[in-house]
Amino acid sequence: MARYKVIPTKTNLMRLRRELSFAREGYDLLEQKRQILVVELMGLVDKTADAQEKVEKELAEAYQALQNAVLAMGRQPLAMLAPAVNIQSNIAIDMRRLMGVNIPSVDVRVKDNAPYFSLGETSVWADETIKRFKDLLQEIGKLAELRISLTRIAAEVQKTMRRVNALEKIAIPDYNESISYIEDTLEESEREMFATLKLVKEGLEKKKGLHA
Repeated sequence: MARYKVIPTKTNLMRLRRELSFAREGYDLLEQKRQILVVELMGLVDKTADAQEKVEKELAEAYQALQNAVLAMGRQPLAMLAPAVNIQSNIAIDMRRLMGVNIPSVDVRVKDNAPYFSLGETSVWADETIKRFKDLLQEIGKLAELRISLTRIAAEVQKTMRRVNALEKIAIPDYNESISYIEDTLEESEREMFATLKLVKEGLEKKKGLHA
């Protein structure tokens, strides 16, 4: 029995055939979208993992430089130098569309107004610490861009897969079942109509023969 409770008429049969054609076209488009997004997702996974590893490595090196600066100068003198550091950063975020998904593009620009203090008054590790943390800003911006893109594309892949599965496993089979139900019903009706007409014709011929 058809899952779609429809009256078995030729009009409904034509309508369901059109809707089935649209459903198949939608399935093909969504499947193409899913494949493109999965390829993009796989590339982002590798890029994000590399960027994460790079940030963690450089962050560890920056903290090691800071620790060396503390050992060389002392915590209090180093803290007194901190207000003199004049670094300005600007973050610009743009968006691009990928298969209906908003993908961010993060641009971190750093303006360094060095020198901040006399080199003779400080350890080389103070300058090294500033440089390393300054360089990290751009790497962290890139990592944020990749992680947000990864999250959004992964969510879109899941949503697209649900739609593909719904069409493949529910909608299209239901349309096919309903169409088969209507076709079988109409064929049965035609056979019954043919048999009825044949009986009527035979009856008329018998009556005609009796009158003759």
